[in-house]
Formats: sequence, C-alpha cells, structure tokens
Amino acid sequence: MTLPHVALALAISVIWGLTFVASKIGLDHYSPLFFTSLRFLLVAGLLFPFLRIVKGSMKSIAWIAVTVGIFHFSFMYLGIEAAGGVTAVAIASQMIAPFSLLLAVIFLKETIGWRRILGIILAFSGVMVLGFDPVIFDQLEGVVLVTIAALFMSVGLVLMRQIKNVGTMNMQAWIAALSGPPLLLLSLSTETGQWASILATDWEAAGAIAFIVVVTTIISHGSWYYLLQRYPIATLTPFGLLAPIFGVIFGVIFFSEPISAKFLMGAAITLVGVAIINMRNAGKNKVLSQEPEF
Repeated sequence: MTLPHVALALAISVIWGLTFVASKIGLDHYSPLFFTSLRFLLVAGLLFPFLRIVKGSMKSIAWIAVTVGIFHFSFMYLGIEAAGGVTAVAIASQMIAPFSLLLAVIFLKETIGWRRILGIILAFSGVMVLGFDPVIFDQLEGVVLVTIAALFMSVGLVLMRQIKNVGTMNMQAWIAALSGPPLLLLSLSTETGQWASILATDWEAAGAIAFIVVVTTIISHGSWYYLLQRYPIATLTPFGLLAPIFGVIFGVIFFSEPISAKFLMGAAITLVGVAIINMRNAGKNKVLSQEPEF
C-alpha cells in the first residue's frame, strides 16, 4: 500500500471507532428507534442523487434494507443504549464475521476448513469470556442485543453477495430510503418525546448525528470501497480490526469505562478469531469482506 492509502485506512478505522462514541452521545439525547430513523432519513436526503433503479435486484435490495437498515441498526442502537457504554459492544459487533461465514455455509453451500472453524470457535469463545466478566454484567443486555444486530447484518451481507452491479452509494441510498420511513413509524408507535428531543437538540447531539451521517456513512464507507477496489481484502483486514480497538480506547477516554484483565483477554480472543476468519476468506475470496456495521 502507498503511504497515503495507509493513512486513509488508519483514518477510516479511527472514524469507525469514533462512531461508537457518536452513537452513545446521540442515544443519550434521542430514543433508539427515533435516532435510527433520523440517521437514515438524513442519509436518504443526502444520497438521493445516487438513487438508481436496479432491474431484477429491487426485491433483494428491499430485503437487505429490512435486515440491515431496520433490524440491524435498531438492535445495534438499542444495544448501545442498554449497555450504557461502548467498550463491550465494540467487541461484540465483530461477531458479524463468524455469523456471515456460518450463514454462507448454510445458505450458499460454501465449505470451510479447520482454520476458519478455529476462528469461529475463538470468536464465540471470546464473547463468552466477555459475558462472564463482572465488569460486563451491567452491559450484558447490550452485548446480547448487539450480537443479535451482528446476526442481522450477516444476513444482509449474504444477500449482498448475490447482487451484481449495485454501487456502494446506490446501496446506501436504497437502504436509507427504504428503512427511514418504517423506522420513524415504528418509533412514533412505540416511543415518546421525539418532538421534544428535536427541540432540545444541542451541539453535541447535532454533531453526533452529522458525524454518523456524513463522516461514517458517506465518507468512510465510500473510502473503504475505494480501497477495496485497489487492494486485496487480506491487506485491508488488519485495518478493519483496529476499529473495535479504537472503540474501546475512546470509550475509556471519553466515558471512563472500566477495563479488566478478563475483558482484555476476551477481546483479544474474539479479535484473533475474527482475524483468522477474515484472512481465510480473503485467501479463498468466497465470503463478503466485512463492512462497517454503522
């Protein structure tokens, strides 16, 4: 990789780590489903020029919007709110990789070797170690919800693998356009105080939404796709694995979240497992590369 591209990959990882912080700040101000709907409605507005009908693929795109846009992000933001922090959910979100692999084996009839089986076992074992950490007991509900979110993202990734000729921005635009209105209706029917939270929006809440919409969704996702067009997945995987590490670091810096030895051990086991899975996927070029879940 050239030095500018290395710098870009590192910047993307930092952005993904900061996204956990921005999400936590946003959810301190808005209810989870309303925050999710706001994110997608704003993304849909900004990416409207990229919206294109893809003949023969619109049904699949709609299902991707349901699994990724509605279910994944709803459970993700519900999980972050329930956890009250970002360190544990940053690690749990990495379960996308083993879930994607297992679903690819079940539904796409792909084969896996012993190394990727080892990666799956390590990833799940690491999350189990996290779950038994006393520091995580207060965040356990959040970890479970984020793990469910990872499962829905994995379903979406398997669906994406079967679609051809849909650009990153077009897919992002469709997910946002098809997810935003149903999420807003769901929020209005199950949550309260949406209008009051809008009127009470301060610079921190507005900055959090702007960061997630513009920097995370449009800039970092687009930049990651730019790098994927130029380098093998195996080259970029280590940078992607830095995102949860940055998330944990920022959680400690901004929110003074506690870190125990058992937490560090569980996080390390999970990330090693995910690294093994991603490296083997890159070598075989069979499963979608893991994109950011935010």
